Amino acid sequence: MRHETQETSTEPFGLVTQHMVMSEHLNPNHHIFGGQLLAWLDTDVYLFCSNKLRYKSMVTVSMNNVYFKAPGYLGDIIQIFARLKEVRRSSVTAEGKAVAYDPEKQASREIITCEVTYVAVGPNGRPVRIFSNAD
Repeated sequence: MRHETQETSTEPFGLVTQHMVMSEHLNPNHHIFGGQLLAWLDTDVYLFCSNKLRYKSMVTVSMNNVYFKAPGYLGDIIQIFARLKEVRRSSVTAEGKAVAYDPEKQASREIITCEVTYVAVGPNGRPVRIFSNAD
């Protein structure tokens, strides 16, 4: 199925994966390094889009509207959530967010949000149409 443009921003966020903040993820202030969060978001939102669209040959073209909202700390469980925002001819934009979850307190706090856009590429590295069964 081809999608010229599909707005799905009302789709609820889905949990993609979880990570534990370890000492190697911390900056000198003992908070999670922002680059680590962006790397997790890029990878995990890609996995979400790939599974939703049933297409895996995509490259990241942009990360926009990146907002760091709270620090993450050693031992935090970081949950990565995603949802599709727009599927176009050869690209997909998704919203991602990372939430620190405390299973003992059953509490969470949003750490970072962003939008990530990927472009589908063929064997030659050029953009190709996305064939999707995302509906």
